[in-house]
Amino acid sequence: MGENMALVKVIRNGQITIPKKLRNALSIREGDLLEIELSKHGLYVQPKAVVDKKLAKDKFFRMVEEISKNSEKIDPEKLDSVIAQAVESTKSIRAQERNVKADV
Repeated sequence: MGENMALVKVIRNGQITIPKKLRNALSIREGDLLEIELSKHGLYVQPKAVVDKKLAKDKFFRMVEEISKNSEKIDPEKLDSVIAQAVESTKSIRAQERNVKADV
């Protein structure tokens, strides 16, 4: 087995213990939430954070307001295009990261 691989046993209710070395590598602590996704290579596990919706919404609108103030000289269609490209680029990068991590 590789350095980043471990053999674990499934116990009642489908529970497994993630070895300490892997928990440390992913900064997983007791009580953390994990997203588990089935990929063509097996299971992909990623730590997730809980986000307060109100705080996230407030921060989002503050950022939009700041962008609006700084973008008065930019053509709105160009701005929409740049935002759409950034979103698609982020989606592509995240998809590639999932595939790479699934291959590890």
